[in-house]
Amino acid sequence: MSGKRKFLTLEKRVKCLKRFESGKSSRVIASELCVGRTQVQSVLKRKRKIMEEYESNANVSLKRCILYEVVE
Repeated sequence: MSGKRKFLTLEKRVKCLKRFESGKSSRVIASELCVGRTQVQSVLKRKRKIMEEYESNANVSLKRCILYEVVE
């Protein structure tokens, strides 16, 4: 049985990407962050979107991406 779901903050997702770029495997990163390997792989899959959000000075403590639409 699995435990309660764990959501990564934007800051932790960026750290995950940097660890992968430094040569660590997704399995090692998953054990360091106490999440599943598939969650790490989905972070790696969404790399461009995560980095755009991070570079736009978004709140790094958010756990979920909030999309805003401009309504005129």
